[in-house]
Amino acid sequence: MKYISLIVVILLFGCNPFPKKDAHPEVPLLADLLKDETKFKKVFDGKDFGEVVFLNDDRILIKPNNSNLPFKIFDVDNKVIFKAVYNWNMPFYIDEKGNLYFNQQKFFYPDYKKQENFKTVVVADSLSKKAEQVKGLNDSLGLQAIKKYEIELLKPYNLVPCENSIVITVGCSVFKIKNNTLIVMQTDLFKSEQNKPQFEIPKFDDDVLTGWNNGRLPSPAYLAYYELNKQKFKCDDMTNPKTITLKSNTYFYASSLGLYKVLF
Repeated sequence: MKYISLIVVILLFGCNPFPKKDAHPEVPLLADLLKDETKFKKVFDGKDFGEVVFLNDDRILIKPNNSNLPFKIFDVDNKVIFKAVYNWNMPFYIDEKGNLYFNQQKFFYPDYKKQENFKTVVVADSLSKKAEQVKGLNDSLGLQAIKKYEIELLKPYNLVPCENSIVITVGCSVFKIKNNTLIVMQTDLFKSEQNKPQFEIPKFDDDVLTGWNNGRLPSPAYLAYYELNKQKFKCDDMTNPKTITLKSNTYFYASSLGLYKVLF
């Protein structure tokens, strides 16, 4: 069975199944290179966060992977501008101007000291509550009641129900301010209208299959070879390193490793 799974994976990936040696043993591993403080200055590592947003003003928002911890907005010098704990069961939204919306409140850019209550409608939650109210009805009448309620709920926002969806709104992609209300018609409750562009780091050679990872289906492990400002390095191909410009300086970023200022 193990070999059958391996054959299936080989066919899916269309690759040569036989691992090869490192094509460039002289090139340093990225994890080792990042420890060189003459080349990189760490801003933050890749531990304990769930979302990273690079805002248009070169500040950074980090949402942790623990709902009991606060999210933070800080600059490249690690000066914290704002932090707060929010309810992960409610939407978190960053609009085009940098204002924050969470815990049914609006926090005004740039220092977020000014705040006000802000109406928030999560359509899936509203429909679930309605379904509870009508669960004593037979299926047909209950569905009709929910459908009618959804139409009336969305009418003030010039929206219509998702196609082929009544209680579950999977497939919808509305997450915006309409009529001074944050209206959400999607399953993901976190969205930012700001996110500075990141740039691919060029490769100087083809990836090399170095082995196979065990699992229900074996997965290939590749070594990728990159070159940044004439500095070569190698890493797992899933690392997907990129650069981003903050405060007119080049920074290295990979979600699993963090953010580093490039010093060379």
